[in-house]
Amino acid sequence: MWYFFSPDIIYGEDALDFLENITGKKCYIITDRTIKELGYLKVLTDKLEKLGKTFDIFNEVQPDPREELVLRVKHLCNSYAPDLIIALGGGSVIDTAKVIWAMYEYPQYGIDDLHIFNRDLYDLGKKAKFIAIPTTSGTGADVTYDAVISRYNNGVWQKLIQAHRGLVPSYAILDPIFPIGMPPNLTLDTGMDIIAHAIESLIANGKNEFSNALATKAIELSLKYLPIAYKNGKNKEARDHLHQAATMAGLAFGNANLHIGHTTGHCLGAVFTVPHGKCVGIMLKYATQYCLNNPDKDDLSVEIYAKLAKQLGWAKWEDDNKKAANLVIEKLRELYREVGFPEKIQDLGISNGDLEKNLDTLVNLCFQDASGSMSPRLPSKADFENIYRYAYEGKDIDF
Repeated sequence: MWYFFSPDIIYGEDALDFLENITGKKCYIITDRTIKELGYLKVLTDKLEKLGKTFDIFNEVQPDPREELVLRVKHLCNSYAPDLIIALGGGSVIDTAKVIWAMYEYPQYGIDDLHIFNRDLYDLGKKAKFIAIPTTSGTGADVTYDAVISRYNNGVWQKLIQAHRGLVPSYAILDPIFPIGMPPNLTLDTGMDIIAHAIESLIANGKNEFSNALATKAIELSLKYLPIAYKNGKNKEARDHLHQAATMAGLAFGNANLHIGHTTGHCLGAVFTVPHGKCVGIMLKYATQYCLNNPDKDDLSVEIYAKLAKQLGWAKWEDDNKKAANLVIEKLRELYREVGFPEKIQDLGISNGDLEKNLDTLVNLCFQDASGSMSPRLPSKADFENIYRYAYEGKDIDF
């Protein structure tokens, strides 16, 4: 038995108009100051006012939201007592809102209670429905069941992954009016997150036929439209398709999981304070090579990536599988160079001395990251160290 979790998804131009069909009059909006400054919050509130809905707003969410902030929002939301919780923003905003939604339904809960074995969380939505409106194209947070919240632990802001199927939003509204204002660098970083989600999910241990189909389409769309959106952010067609690709990739990894690409990326970002999309984008190539070198004869990673290359026309159907699978790496290299994305850790301005000084911390965090357990090939301590060292220098993984 398997299962596939998804919110109701409304997408395309004027998707925001669907709010008219969602019952509930009292809305608690969670967002950040940038969204307000860009005028996107007003787009939402104007729509709510037109529909006769009232609202209160929290607009102080920060990137990589911290536990203390989340607990403060919990108190404010519970005091307001809404029947709709609306997240307007990127992954950090939506992750914050997921946790608030759960702790609004169950006020006695803290962050550590939001885990996969808590059966109560399947009943979320009795007090309020949750609407996720992503303003960036990349995180997939609008359709996934996990939330990343940071907690200060042993001198590092450790990213806690709170996961439960009940945290999937009630609705995801994908209106391209919002991502069209993304600056080029944010477009690129979040776009790389789309590609990492999709490519990793294809071989993660939870892969299934539904997730495979969505991941393949997400890769096709993002490789085509990311360079266009990066170079011309006002291109409506590119923005709309990239926005859809982000959600497809979110559905793929949300139901199949990720692997060591995100594990090593999470930890790199936590230690060196580098944006998530940039970290997972860099580590994706090396993690993929590591998985393609798996000595376990029962692993299907080579066959899966070979099929991807053949389906998308990068290879001929009669080509050798290993040769075809390696074209996934070549396509990543081509993309990096087309858009000027960093190909190695050194390009982030991190010195080799700083990497080596923090290597034990990085590896220890990798063993604590849940994504790594879903990898088809599980690295040893020495393997994690060498993956980082190779990624620092830009060397192809040969072990």
